[in-house]
Amino acid sequence: MQRYDIINKFIEERGYTSFLEIGTYRGDCFNQVRCQLKESVDPDPEAHATYCMTSDEFFEKHHFKYDIIFIDGLHERSQVWRDICNSIGSLRDNGVIVMHDCLPTTEEMQEWHNVSQQGKLWTGDVWKAYLKALRSLPYFVYVIDTDYGCGIVDSSKPSHTPFRAIDMDALEWKDFDKKNMNVKDGIIP
Repeated sequence: MQRYDIINKFIEERGYTSFLEIGTYRGDCFNQVRCQLKESVDPDPEAHATYCMTSDEFFEKHHFKYDIIFIDGLHERSQVWRDICNSIGSLRDNGVIVMHDCLPTTEEMQEWHNVSQQGKLWTGDVWKAYLKALRSLPYFVYVIDTDYGCGIVDSSKPSHTPFRAIDMDALEWKDFDKKNMNVKDGIIP
């Protein structure tokens, strides 16, 4: 199952008609999504996004509402957290946020991307923003263990996780334990 399969399943099952993708890159996901209104945001002109700007600029300038938003932009915890918070403000009632790359399989995959990692799989430290969302949002937050982890923020359902403050900057790779997160932190295989 790929990220676009998850997105399309939500669109189909809930009758969603509007979709926003943050970080479209080559359009691999965007082109597979089947939705009446599809828009994208990416600062790279080569991405051919609907809006050629950063997601921060987009949310500052535009106040559109979407049924489903997919976050796959800059894979850095602070940016992903801002994208989550901004997306919540841009969701229609009972909307969903899907975020990619929540389950890196190696420590190297989650480190800051640099030239030496060119061509290698890279998730960044999105997992830290996912954990913060899980522990601090009033919505049902979980991750599907496929395609390097697809985190879901479902605003139609209340949280099942007790609130616990998370300092993303203090989290280290040793704090990430996929095996032990299955029960504790909402991974659905």
